[in-house]
Amino acid sequence: MPVFYARPHPGDSTLGVDPALASWDRAGSPGQARSAAFIDGVYAAVAENVRATSGPLALRLDVGLADTVPLYALNDLDNYLFPLVPKLTERTGRAFASVWATKRHAATSSVGVGAAVPVDDPCGTYTFEVTTTASADTTAFKEQVRDQITAASPLSGRGVALQLAFVVGPRRAWPNLWKATIDALGSILGRDDGAREWNARDGRIIDLGLHCAVDPAAGDGVTIAIRASAIGEEVTA
Repeated sequence: MPVFYARPHPGDSTLGVDPALASWDRAGSPGQARSAAFIDGVYAAVAENVRATSGPLALRLDVGLADTVPLYALNDLDNYLFPLVPKLTERTGRAFASVWATKRHAATSSVGVGAAVPVDDPCGTYTFEVTTTASADTTAFKEQVRDQITAASPLSGRGVALQLAFVVGPRRAWPNLWKATIDALGSILGRDDGAREWNARDGRIIDLGLHCAVDPAAGDGVTIAIRASAIGEEVTA
């Protein structure tokens, strides 16, 4: 069954580099250089705590944006966490059971790592549990998620707090599921006028929690518990 984890305490390490969104540009491009510097900076900030923390890990990233940057559009939080989290796992040899990201108008960004502590279901305005068997890089994956949340209509207001709790088999790389799942949440997040099917307004998400439980019996199937609510700019500490 899906497991939710507590949000770690605010990160105690202020980042000396700007958080960078995932880049699919060619090697050596400015986008790739920014992404590499960001990953290096986070690794330097959390490596000691990763080594000192036993059991499942939780990561928290708080992204500070300039006041001139729109808060509820672009700068999608999952694009800060990927490929950051897989790269941290590669460097540390430790997997993360829970990863969190927030964005707000602030002069600095911070990161922290702690133990992943299970908590009660957070509930929310929308609570769905969906299943899918398709590969995350196929349209079928998004369609299966979309078709199980048709009862939803876009949340009011501007900001959204979203938590996704995945149950996967041992062979699934759960970070590969994040973007495809969020892209399929148009019924909850809404879409801009004229936007394509999978262009959900994911920039609205200013508070994101992603959780993972591994079930050896799951095989290629994935269960996703979805919890979503409207939220203001204030993010829970």
